[in-house]
Amino acid sequence: MTQRKKQLSGGKETMKGKRYFGFAMITALALAVSACGGAATTGTTEPTETQGAAATGTTDAAETPAENERPYEGQKLVVGVWGGPHEEVIKKHIEGPLKEMGAEIELVLGGTGDRFARLYAEKGNPTMDIAFLNLYEARQVIEDGVAQDVDPTIPNFAKLYPKAQEYGYGSSFMALGIAYNPEMVSKPITQWSDLWTEELKGKIAFPQFPGFEAESFLSVAGLAFGKTEKDYEDNFAKLEELKPIPMSYFNVDELALEMTNGTVAAAPTFNYIANLLIQQGAPIEFVYPENPGPVMAKNTMVIAEGTKHEALAKEFVNRFLDEAVLADLAAIGYYGPTNKEVVLDDELASKVVYGEEAVDQLVKLDWLYIIEQRAQWTQMWNERILTE
Repeated sequence: MTQRKKQLSGGKETMKGKRYFGFAMITALALAVSACGGAATTGTTEPTETQGAAATGTTDAAETPAENERPYEGQKLVVGVWGGPHEEVIKKHIEGPLKEMGAEIELVLGGTGDRFARLYAEKGNPTMDIAFLNLYEARQVIEDGVAQDVDPTIPNFAKLYPKAQEYGYGSSFMALGIAYNPEMVSKPITQWSDLWTEELKGKIAFPQFPGFEAESFLSVAGLAFGKTEKDYEDNFAKLEELKPIPMSYFNVDELALEMTNGTVAAAPTFNYIANLLIQQGAPIEFVYPENPGPVMAKNTMVIAEGTKHEALAKEFVNRFLDEAVLADLAAIGYYGPTNKEVVLDDELASKVVYGEEAVDQLVKLDWLYIIEQRAQWTQMWNERILTE
């Protein structure tokens, strides 16, 4: 496995492409933690089909085909999504064209936990047509019949990486890796097992449990040493070797502060969060660690089972998966594009999960098993990790 280079405020790795997009980076971090489920799964935030055209074959999210006229006249599509970059690209690229086609778009902003619960509460008679969820929530709602399985005839679906075609329509990739202060290590961190060196003992911050980051870290504690997610007794013992824990973090601004003042040397976190912190001046580097590799996180769109606006919902999904939308999402929030045809400039490409090689390196955990163990593992975490 070829390791991707770590990033430090402007560092680049070479990514070749046929055309390029240039974008200004934002400085706001307020909603960044929400997009992949954060601690306690979210951290942050559908009815019989009416007459209307199916999803168009347009590849330009800003283009409204004249032949469609106003096929969605009088329809309102309710979309549950995060605020911040996701809301911004929807308003910029999608709301206008769909309005010209007769549709009204209502955005319900919040965390995935709210959307997940609402889908189940309204099963069979949904008032929310589309929900953005994390990868394991998306799988669960589809398997439980609360949301539809994917429709491979949606035009942009064929452009997605295979990992983005599973259990919903993958809208962005993120990677859980390691952020660290290079002044506090004798040599660069390159793999997960480097966190167990003696110089880092007592200097590793832990994410809050339950949540994607903490559950992934627990699993990686096994995978990095020849175990699996199911060897959780061994994995907990491995995490105990890193104690004492200087902090259990949920607020990434606090994590950045502790890494700046030298209390924390390293922590497992997402690439997009690390790059936003670097952008704000935090003295950290981020690495996609080897053995087993960075852990895959994925934001996913699902269409509610029973939506009355199925054709309009598929139109929205198709447009969100457009190259221009996903390139803009990458530029604004460092979310990796799931569409293989998105082309980014070298600097931006170095900061997101981008390209076939990077996507292939993402490690898929056994989330069905992990979620089944969540209650037991939460108790074990409180008793074995959080105690002195």
